[in-house]
Amino acid sequence: MAADYASLADLKEHWSALPAEDEEEAQQKLHEASVEVRGLYPDLDARIAGGSLDADVPKLVVNRMVKRALEPRDENAPPAGTESFQVGAGPFTMGGKIANPDDALYLTAADKRLLGRSRPKAKAWTIHPGG
Repeated sequence: MAADYASLADLKEHWSALPAEDEEEAQQKLHEASVEVRGLYPDLDARIAGGSLDADVPKLVVNRMVKRALEPRDENAPPAGTESFQVGAGPFTMGGKIANPDDALYLTAADKRLLGRSRPKAKAWTIHPGG
């Protein structure tokens, strides 16, 4: 098993408001986020070892993923990660959709740009009839 990209101490430095009661869940989510990032970017460890990617990059991404999943929500405010929301008062209503209602781990477009492409680029090819 490979090491996680971020530790609980790293997460606490990144997010000083981490509730103490969420630390055990945070530890598990740090591991899950590391597994997910490593699965999507299988050459990440080699790029770090080869010096083409700073180890702080996946650490930042994993910390961001866990913070998004665990960040407490104010019941009276739209949740973090809200695409839109719905409220109503009398004849007035506004509607919407929550982006991450189940507190799942996910990568944003910015996270993906930081990690860079690890999948081989598609190459042009041609089919020649008869061989």
